[in-house]
Amino acid sequence: MTKNYLKKNLYDKHGTLLLSKGQELSESMIRKLEAKDYKQIREMIAKDEDLQHGRDIRSNSQCIQKKFKIDNEPIINSSSKIVTDILFESKDQPWWLYVNTLSNYVDWLYTHSVQVSVFSVMIADALNIKELKEIALGSFLHDIGKLMIPKNIIDKPKKLTDEEFFYIRQHCDLGISMVKEFNLPQISLDIIQQHHERLDGSGYPQGLKDQQIPIHSRIVMIADILDAITSYRPYKSLRQIESAIDELKADATKYPQEILEVFSTFFKAG
Repeated sequence: MTKNYLKKNLYDKHGTLLLSKGQELSESMIRKLEAKDYKQIREMIAKDEDLQHGRDIRSNSQCIQKKFKIDNEPIINSSSKIVTDILFESKDQPWWLYVNTLSNYVDWLYTHSVQVSVFSVMIADALNIKELKEIALGSFLHDIGKLMIPKNIIDKPKKLTDEEFFYIRQHCDLGISMVKEFNLPQISLDIIQQHHERLDGSGYPQGLKDQQIPIHSRIVMIADILDAITSYRPYKSLRQIESAIDELKADATKYPQEILEVFSTFFKAG
């Protein structure tokens, strides 16, 4: 049975504390509060599945910090909060179904989405980009098109065939088709469609080059591939972040080096 919790303290009209943040509320208590003119009480409630998403993000952020030896704790904490807030705000939106589906579809896909979102916000914040919420949302949803691809392809423990890879390459356009009616910010839409583009035009789905790829999509391009290289996948062994960054630095024609440089400042080498 779903439980309800207060997201913040509840005060009466005189400023007296009635209920504390985190207190569990039964449905009958909620109805009584509504009857006593606390009409906004339901907007102050977090359900237990919502809280689990918040715990997942905090847990993943702690793993990021430990795995990459990140010594800038304020930026990872603030980035995690932005991603958490975005997910909580999304629970009343039509794309919330995809958030929950991501968490149950393939084990590593939800973790990847969280980590790419946190990485992307960290980079954008360091670059003084203001649209952090739009970037957080787009980067969290960047792989939702994979929900339309069979699990046996997404989670295949061996190298994909050409036909299977063809289906994988459709996930950017599939993602756009899934959210096109949801009135998402253009930045978020760009990220979903463009995170597999490459500076030399070798990426997909549009073969964009250089400045045709906006800064927010370039940020998520780097966050996505670095997390993929350094995290578990059924078809490969994971690698250290230093190795991943060196690989991308060696291919400057494909990958934006200024974003790699920013990311490199977050972690301790060795």
